[in-house]
Amino acid sequence: MSFIILAIPFLLAQCGKQKSNEPLASNFFQQASLEAQHGNPKKALNLVNKSIEYKASPKSLLLKATLLHTINAPTESVTLFKKIINDKKTPPAMKADALNNYASALYDIKEYDQAEHIWEELCYDKDYLSPELAYFNLAIFQLKKALTLTLDSPEYFQHLNRSERYLHQALAISKYYIDAFFYLAQIHIRRNNLKLARQTLMELLMEAPDHEVSQKLLLEIEKRLEKEIKNPS
Repeated sequence: MSFIILAIPFLLAQCGKQKSNEPLASNFFQQASLEAQHGNPKKALNLVNKSIEYKASPKSLLLKATLLHTINAPTESVTLFKKIINDKKTPPAMKADALNNYASALYDIKEYDQAEHIWEELCYDKDYLSPELAYFNLAIFQLKKALTLTLDSPEYFQHLNRSERYLHQALAISKYYIDAFFYLAQIHIRRNNLKLARQTLMELLMEAPDHEVSQKLLLEIEKRLEKEIKNPS
């Protein structure tokens, strides 16, 4: 989830030769996408830059902005995201995706209120094809707020409750959303509701049996529950 001041032109000044470069641009874009999927953001960024040199497109600029965010260049990515969002040529669905990542970039530069506002609007944006991501981001936003507070703070559980509500809304849209299950279990643990946390992790592992972090967490919960049975308070 997240996100230049690029003074260089995105289109090469080659007059009538621009269309002949579309296949090369497409080829570099596909290579960049694969590298990004394989967790090589710097290599992907070099490749998408080559794609943009031959022919810029909203999707190549969006990939570049997202990659800039991935390599911790949030200020540069924010600038590029703005360009994409304000460009009338950007398709509505792609603009919505850009808004989600733009919000993540804003969050990284501590523009929390603006980020939260964008995610809230995306939850109801008919052009946004993955509203569960917006709900999930709002859930993590609320959970992080809770973690800045002490357990005796009245706002601590308010933020946990909001986070839980957003996670359930994400799961209502995408019932196999693994990350949503995981953080829901974390909330149950923070409430010391270990049985519900165990149930949530078991549901997660039914869909993703190789999720190692959840496997380890489930074992820890089982030990704690066993200890409670042997030593009831």
